[in-house]
Amino acid sequence: MNNSANYTKQIKNAKRGGYTPTIAKDVNKHKVQKALRLIEQWRQLASELKPQLQLDMAFTLEECAQDLDKILRTK
Repeated sequence: MNNSANYTKQIKNAKRGGYTPTIAKDVNKHKVQKALRLIEQWRQLASELKPQLQLDMAFTLEECAQDLDKILRTK
């Protein structure tokens, strides 16, 4: 089954439940999920770099992850 038919079924089922889906809402949710996965990847990479004594890069990654996490939590 192709994506458009699947998406059409999802919208139809959502309307039955009283939820009116919007494309922007779905896209924003997807972007937040991708950003959260990115934060986790950064933190994993930072933890891998610390034992290799590449501390400046590890701290930079951790700071970026914290900043992005703050931005996502405020919205």
